Amino acid sequence: MRKPARCELILGGLVAAYIALSVVAYTDFPRRAPDPPLTDLERRGLAVWRGNNCQACHQMYGFGGFLGPDLTNRVTEATPDTEFRAIMEEGAREMPAFHMTQADQEAVLAFLRAVNRTGQSQPTPLATIEGVSPIAHFERLADEWIRGSGSPMDAAVEAGLDVWTARGCGACHAPFIDGQMRAPDLTRSSFDRSVPALRAVLDSGQRNMPPFEMTDEEVEALSAYLEWLSSNRRDLVRLNDSLLEHEEFSWSTMPWFEYK
Repeated sequence: MRKPARCELILGGLVAAYIALSVVAYTDFPRRAPDPPLTDLERRGLAVWRGNNCQACHQMYGFGGFLGPDLTNRVTEATPDTEFRAIMEEGAREMPAFHMTQADQEAVLAFLRAVNRTGQSQPTPLATIEGVSPIAHFERLADEWIRGSGSPMDAAVEAGLDVWTARGCGACHAPFIDGQMRAPDLTRSSFDRSVPALRAVLDSGQRNMPPFEMTDEEVEALSAYLEWLSSNRRDLVRLNDSLLEHEEFSWSTMPWFEYK
C-alpha cells in the first residue's frame, strides 16, 4: 500500500471537517428566534450602563473588565431589586458610589434582566433545579425548617433574620460554606457570635466587609439568629441540600460549540 495515499486521505478528512465546522459557525446553526428589541426602559438602562462605563469593571458575555463579577446572568426575573439598591447607591468594596436615582436603578436592572434572557455567559451543568436568591436564601431555609418542625421560631431569632435580610448579609455570607470574597461561614462552631464580638466587627468592618451601623437591639437580634443557625446546623444543612437539589449531569447534553 502506498503511504502517500493514506496521508492524502487524512488531509482530505481534515479539510472536510474544517469546511463543515466553518459552515456551522458562519451560518449560526442551529438558529434560534431573534431576541425581542429592548423596551424604552431597557434602552435607558443600557444608556446608564454605558454612561457609567460599567463594562470597564464588569464583564458581559465574557467581555469586559475583571474587577467586578460577570453580570450577564446575575439579575433574573426572580432577583429582588433590593439586592442591588444599596450597591448602586453607595457602592461596595472596589465599586464606587454612583448615587443612582431610583429611576436609573430600575432602568439598569431592567436592562440586565433583558441581557439575562438572551442566554448564558458561563456553562452551568450543575445548576440547581430551583435557583434561590442569595438575599432570600436564609428566609427560604427558615421556612423549610418551620414547615418540617411544625414549630415557629422565637421572636428574637425571627427579628435577627429580618435584620440579616434587610442588611443583605446573604449577598456575601453563604449558608454553610465560604461566600463571596471568602466571607466566612458564620455558623461554624469556632466563630464568636456573641453580642460584643459582633459589635466589634460591625463597627469597624473586617477585611472586605465594610462597617455597618446597627442599634443594640439589631445586634442582639442578629446574635440570637446566628446562634439559632449554629444550633440547628445539622438539620439546616440537610434542608439546604434538598433545597439546592442539582440537575443530573451528562456530557451528552453539553453543547459542543456554543453555550445556550
